[in-house]
Amino acid sequence: MDSNNSKGHNDPNRFVTVAIHTFDHAVDLKNRLEEEGIEVVLHNVNLDEKVLASGVRVRIRERDLPLALKVIESPGSSPGIKRCVLLPIDFSEFSMKSCRLGMEYARRIRGKVLLLHSYMNERHTMSLPFGSDRYESPEDDVRAIKQTAQERMAAFKKQLTSMIAAGELPKVKIETRVCEGIPEEQILHVAQQNDVSLIVMGSCGSHRKRQNVMGSVTAEVLDACKFPIFTVPIDMGEKSLADIKHVVFFSNLIQQDILSLDVFARLFDLKYIDVTIIPIVEKKDRRLVEQSLQQLVQYCREHYPECTFKTKRIAAKNFLDNFAQFARDEHIDLIAVPNKKTSIFSRLFNPSIAHRVLFQTDTPMLVVPI
Repeated sequence: MDSNNSKGHNDPNRFVTVAIHTFDHAVDLKNRLEEEGIEVVLHNVNLDEKVLASGVRVRIRERDLPLALKVIESPGSSPGIKRCVLLPIDFSEFSMKSCRLGMEYARRIRGKVLLLHSYMNERHTMSLPFGSDRYESPEDDVRAIKQTAQERMAAFKKQLTSMIAAGELPKVKIETRVCEGIPEEQILHVAQQNDVSLIVMGSCGSHRKRQNVMGSVTAEVLDACKFPIFTVPIDMGEKSLADIKHVVFFSNLIQQDILSLDVFARLFDLKYIDVTIIPIVEKKDRRLVEQSLQQLVQYCREHYPECTFKTKRIAAKNFLDNFAQFARDEHIDLIAVPNKKTSIFSRLFNPSIAHRVLFQTDTPMLVVPI
């Protein structure tokens, strides 16, 4: 974990980056944090040259991080406060499982859910290069596809509304969106458009792990999205957010892990939960790894005293199989993974840990972008 403080890595007075913004947004955030008594410095900017305004780092003392994050996310502190949960659906029975968890979370944050369904016609699925229209659908068929999708969405929303009235689902506001296009592209677009708090998506889990991973919509969204994603495996039993008692947190042992952990804590009200931290590092000095791991545990215990924290080392050889066995033996309820946005080339030849775990377990997973 990096620091510009010479007193050492365990010093709570060291500065850490809490956000990266344009100059104007960074100054606005600095003012709001200072109103709460938080010391703030801006990096990567010449205050006399506002033209150098992109990528400004907002840095605070590590000890102030929990308070700073509460200020950033508190209602009324920003016009962009996130109160929307995005639920991509396909109208299947499995969609209902994702909706149940998504609506439960929306009720927790006093927000709304946005149901999204994207449909594709032959113009997308069978089009040829060089502008060929050989496989294009007649215009009447295109309209019929769209109308069918809209009718199915209306029926699905009506079903959810009836279940709310019967007390079977949490009472939250429901909005809908039906659009044409490639599902993963539409999910990313709508999430960006609505600045969502969380995306709740289904996954095939270990039940279909031999399928081509690049064919999974969820896997594609995981490695390209800048919003937290909660995955719901198809074979997961009936479970509510209140059932989450034992969480695994994959750690890269970098500064961003602290931010990811705090995002997780804000999303799920981290109280009375057992957290096992598993380091995911390669070719690093074992002594330094252990030192960094203990620093992270110390931070967690200081800032989340109502939870218990421990560490677990899993051998790199056959890591995913060994982890799957550990998750079963320890009855893990949720896997939390800091995840870095990657290029398609990287996803092909070096998929992220979140991408790989997605197809190896029937445990829900929270993916936090870093």
